[in-house]
Amino acid sequence: MSEATMSVSPTQPSSDRAHTRVVAPAALLVVLVAAWWAGADVIDSAVFPTPAESIFTLGKELTDSGFRASVGSTVLNLTIAYSFVVVVGGALGVLIGLNGFWSRTLSPLIFSLNSVPKIVLYPIFLLFLGLGALSQVSFAFFQGLLPMFLIMLEGSAGVNRLHLKLAASLQMSYPALVRKIVVPQLVPTLLTAMRVSFGLTFVGLILAEMFSGTAGLGFELLRNVTQVRMANILGEVLLITVIALIPTVALKYFELRVKARAR
Repeated sequence: MSEATMSVSPTQPSSDRAHTRVVAPAALLVVLVAAWWAGADVIDSAVFPTPAESIFTLGKELTDSGFRASVGSTVLNLTIAYSFVVVVGGALGVLIGLNGFWSRTLSPLIFSLNSVPKIVLYPIFLLFLGLGALSQVSFAFFQGLLPMFLIMLEGSAGVNRLHLKLAASLQMSYPALVRKIVVPQLVPTLLTAMRVSFGLTFVGLILAEMFSGTAGLGFELLRNVTQVRMANILGEVLLITVIALIPTVALKYFELRVKARAR
């Protein structure tokens, strides 16, 4: 076997796996849309519109300036909340994860708190922060913070201790330790944490907008639910899905690339 053949062969299985990761979800999506369309045709009711009708209704909604303002409000608030989730949750997870004492002390408490359904705590946010964007962004931040923190905490606790001892023997400063040793080992973990926490942050924001919003996609969705506008509801669900999928798929792609390069 030639050297060229030997260098190419090991990459084929991972190429096949990458192909499967792309094709399988796409095939599932096609099947789901086909099932939706077939079901709508069989039922033939205004209560259950086809995908085409839902998309057409969404297009009409997007021509309305008020609806576009709601979309912009959701995207802006999501960006703010998610940015704080990544920065605060990531930093706290790394700092506490590298400290054995605080990691062992706080982990059980945070895991217990994370098991509580966050929506039951939303009235507390309303009580202290009132109605409006501040309580919505704060709740979305809280919804995504704990998963981000916990994933980074576990990842930091798994950093190679031999490398940390070597850095200590070289009297490396803490910022240099984090930059040169910790961060390179935590990039895959960071991407995973960002992907998981994004979806939860988005869910928290939509729920908050549904409960107390006067704008935003959650508010628009609830308004259409109360008026039983199924085409509008499904169109907005599609829009929310697209907004959620774009960064999620991008983060998953970079996560797989980083893990493949690390092998």
